[in-house]
Amino acid sequence: MEARWDKNREKLKAILEKNNLDVLILTGKENITYATGIRDPTEVLIISNKCQDYLLTSTLDYFRMLNRAPKDISLKAFYRPGEKGTEPPISKSDLIEGGLLEAIKGISTQCGNKISSDLLWSNYTVGKYLSDEIKVQDVSNDIIKLREIKDDWEVEHIIASIDASEKALRQALDILDNNPTENDVEAAFYSSLMSQGAWAEAFPTIVGFYENTALPHYNPGNVRLQKPGPVLIDFGANMNGYLSDMTRSLWYGEGGKDYKKLIEIVADAQSNAIDIIKPGVEAWEPDKAARLVFDKENITRYFNHGLGHGVGVEIHEAPYLRPNSKDVLEPGMIVTVEPGIYYPGLYGVRIEDMVYITKNKARLITKFSRILF
Repeated sequence: MEARWDKNREKLKAILEKNNLDVLILTGKENITYATGIRDPTEVLIISNKCQDYLLTSTLDYFRMLNRAPKDISLKAFYRPGEKGTEPPISKSDLIEGGLLEAIKGISTQCGNKISSDLLWSNYTVGKYLSDEIKVQDVSNDIIKLREIKDDWEVEHIIASIDASEKALRQALDILDNNPTENDVEAAFYSSLMSQGAWAEAFPTIVGFYENTALPHYNPGNVRLQKPGPVLIDFGANMNGYLSDMTRSLWYGEGGKDYKKLIEIVADAQSNAIDIIKPGVEAWEPDKAARLVFDKENITRYFNHGLGHGVGVEIHEAPYLRPNSKDVLEPGMIVTVEPGIYYPGLYGVRIEDMVYITKNKARLITKFSRILF
């Protein structure tokens, strides 16, 4: 299905209508991608219902953005610190005599005096300027709520990202018999993604062997798979701006009876959570459902993170499935369900899948087998 970034921009402009605002200044890269489809955009997008939309970029990135920005967005270049006095080969009509902050103020105030921004994503310098000098209204929460609900074309793009990451996982698993290091497995996964046309990994891939599987945010290293033992891979793809997020745990080689049993327990906890996901459910409830399975095994204290989160143009988006969550699940949301048990110094198991919330239930949109033995 064709990407409709213009529809996302229309939804962002609806925030202006709702709040009686004139201008929205987007500073977060993910929000700019959401509105334009630009890969790695720079630097600020200004949208309005009252005037032209503008993308402000540095003179250095002007021609890269010129090739990627939607044709209905006006591109303007500003000077980075120390560049004033140079003569870049840019039309004077597209060149702003000043830096980023002057460019933001000059263009945004042309379109109205009721100005808003996504301050949650702003860096300190830009955020302070927007707050103190322009007196923007922060609409970050409106944007968070907007991005929770995916249109059909967004769902298809996320599924394409899942498909690419699952294909890459197969290729990564194929090298386990070659006594690879953790880094080797990560490299095989990355290479497959790039060959499929991915923008990037969704996040730095986690590959852990042996006791490293008990570290939820482990960074792969030179540990080599030389004997039977546990393997955990947390992986995802960025395909055309939309992300995926999955985890698989397996025992490599002979033995592993206790570990395989733990995989089955974690899979049961995940199934118990998925079974109750539907519109109207409070997001803490699936988390509780997973913990009830662990309670029966007296191992809940080893599940030390929330059950899941939304995924879209960012890897962690609302809603959040965790014990204290006040989010309520709605049709159109896509969330991860990722229970895990981690025994420090021994091993850990995490199984992570993604579900799409329909009008009356959760639909599993990841396909790779959860039980890999």
